[in-house]
Amino acid sequence: MDKVRAALSADEIIEPSSPNYSKESIVWSAHKFKNPKIIARPKTIESLSRLLKVLNNTDLDINVRCGGCGSASARDVLISMSAFDGFEFDKDSETVTVGAGQLWRSVDANVEKFAPGYSVVGPRCTYVGVGGGTLQGGVSWMSSEYGLSSDPQNMPDAQVVKMNGEVLWASQDPELLWALRGGGGRFGVVTAFKFKAHKYPQKIYSGMILFPHEALETLATQVPDFADRNTDPKVAMHFYCLDLTNGAFVGKPSVPGLAVLVYDAHGEEHGREVFKWALDIPGATDTTAAMSYKQVNELSDMLESMRGQTNQMMNGVVIPELTPDIIRKTWKWFDDTLLQEPKANAGTFVLIEMMQRPSFNSVKERTATGWPRPQGRHILQIGTGVLNAVCTQDLHDYAEKRLGAGGPEILPDYSAANCLPRDFEVFHDPVQMFGENVEKLRAIKKRVDPNNRLKGAYEL
Repeated sequence: MDKVRAALSADEIIEPSSPNYSKESIVWSAHKFKNPKIIARPKTIESLSRLLKVLNNTDLDINVRCGGCGSASARDVLISMSAFDGFEFDKDSETVTVGAGQLWRSVDANVEKFAPGYSVVGPRCTYVGVGGGTLQGGVSWMSSEYGLSSDPQNMPDAQVVKMNGEVLWASQDPELLWALRGGGGRFGVVTAFKFKAHKYPQKIYSGMILFPHEALETLATQVPDFADRNTDPKVAMHFYCLDLTNGAFVGKPSVPGLAVLVYDAHGEEHGREVFKWALDIPGATDTTAAMSYKQVNELSDMLESMRGQTNQMMNGVVIPELTPDIIRKTWKWFDDTLLQEPKANAGTFVLIEMMQRPSFNSVKERTATGWPRPQGRHILQIGTGVLNAVCTQDLHDYAEKRLGAGGPEILPDYSAANCLPRDFEVFHDPVQMFGENVEKLRAIKKRVDPNNRLKGAYEL
């Protein structure tokens, strides 16, 4: 550990006694926190390069953290990338160069300030880290039109520091750049991304429409109908249990209702017509309005209050179509999970994300990126968990078991190959997730990190 400290300046080392220790190490899922002995927060590429060269020749347990949503932690040295927070807009090439260690809220704010009239394909909440969110694929409100944030048309390059200390732009090593497109952070430490900035509408119709639980059967038929008939890449929708944003999940009393989060980049007049079917359902409460792209992404930020509060686990599955039966089975799984164990209400949720086929099919072929894109359209996301303050091993085991059973219970053709690697849990199989790309990814990993020091959430 002395060599690690010697590679950094004093103000780049955060001890457990520091007031910044929690902010720089907090994870989303509390049970994944490993109490790192020190946090290394390099402020320059040169400092990061020295640090990685030292760590490359040790057996210390290490990990790399950007925003913390992926619950990256380590027993020995946690590398915080939060100092890599730069932003630069090049109008001629219509690209932004973004420091990989910042949260997307900073990117959204800077795009709005320095690149008016443009938007970047980024996540649908602002508390996700740029690095982890991009390297795991990157789903966006804009994905139905432009694909994932890590796709070649959206992320042309990334600056990487390898474990041997070498600094390069990944375009100098096309295989490495390919692996970074959904393959995770196991190949090097990314310090910056180049993203395509797209000219995009600045007034978007969005917000929640709330429903009583009694509307479930109506929504079970009308939501799939809408998903089938909507082919507009600027229109999308989420359907979820109201607890996710208004109840137990965010530390409030349980709320048994339902909600849809609507999105129409054509504006409010168009959106109110497109979503009239939902606004007209008896009992609907309308909280929608016209807003900026940044404000749309901020709608989900109330969820951030639960960071580190629960032992939550998640599973996201790409599905080809949405049916009334899938919705009914999804809510049955949700209700059954909480009926059997009410203490799981603080981490258990269901969320169905309706998108267009280009979201996962905007590259020429499945193997064009490190993560082979599932041949689907929508996302079924489920989660379980218990407040960390009251969680026991039995409660954790129950939550893990119910989550693992959820996919097969809900989907008739459930396959681990269709799961999102961003939500990796113990029951997932990374070999199935990465399928035909596994051998190539292994070969690249062996070449760029021969000592296997960057391990991430899974091993291939």
